[in-house]
Amino acid sequence: MNKNIYGSLLILLSASCFGVMGILAKYAYAADVSIGTLLFFRFFFAAVLFWSWIFYKKTSYRLPIKQIPTLFMMGTGGYAMMAILLFTSFSLLPVSLAAMVFYLYPVFVVILTSLLSKQSLEISKLIAILFSLIGLYFMLGANLSQLNIVGLICALGCAILYAVYIVQTEKIQNYISPFVSSAYVTSFAAIALFIFTILRQDFTLEIHSSGWFAIFGIAFFSTFLAILTFAMGIERIGSSKAAILSIFDPIVTVLLSSVLFHETLGQTQKLGIVVILISTLLTHVSRQKVRSTTKSEKSTFHDVTTRRNA
Repeated sequence: MNKNIYGSLLILLSASCFGVMGILAKYAYAADVSIGTLLFFRFFFAAVLFWSWIFYKKTSYRLPIKQIPTLFMMGTGGYAMMAILLFTSFSLLPVSLAAMVFYLYPVFVVILTSLLSKQSLEISKLIAILFSLIGLYFMLGANLSQLNIVGLICALGCAILYAVYIVQTEKIQNYISPFVSSAYVTSFAAIALFIFTILRQDFTLEIHSSGWFAIFGIAFFSTFLAILTFAMGIERIGSSKAAILSIFDPIVTVLLSSVLFHETLGQTQKLGIVVILISTLLTHVSRQKVRSTTKSEKSTFHDVTTRRNA
């Protein structure tokens, strides 16, 4: 399969897995699972899955000491802090508004990658991002009148942290296996969230079976599988394209909410889904054009060189 198509499918699978998280969290809350307990077990079980796979495959997990601080920061300052900020924003803002702010992260990813690579922003990326944000606004139906400054800062901070995490993930793929990096990151996140939960006195093991089912679901689909496929996708198509394609995940959330909780989709939400799908298509088409242009340039160079040598 074409590397670009395979990478795009991996990112869309990751986005779908992340999109399921809100639905499963709803079932967890219905079973009286606290936020702290849910976040800790989410990363704890995901870490167990990653390490189990590594030992099963007999993959080398030893890393140079200098790489450990990077993974530690990605786990604690990255995923753990993101989880805290995002769920805090959900408690202070309407979920639609918090999600709208969080999904600004593709903009920050594109800006960061442009600054780090010292290249100008591609028009195709900016257009795709614009379509994505317009689609999100229609789909989520954000109510800007219900604004809480602290909640807004939390959602915006989560978006910025996630953008940094995505860029850093692409960087470490050059020398660390996605399985190994994910194992370390989820382990560090679990440790940080356990400390956070204990300090808040929010930890409990008295959980109903339906709550455990939701926790395992979030750990496997929305953490283990989502993080792994995202890292593998970035390795193939890069962080900017991956960030834009990841905006597909609220579509999954909205559609599942409609099916499972009988929440009807309005005309504006349907319009938003169509616009986001257009942005996804634009992302794929723009990448294909870049690849075609690169191949054309290489072919032209080869022809000119051949004629000169002749």
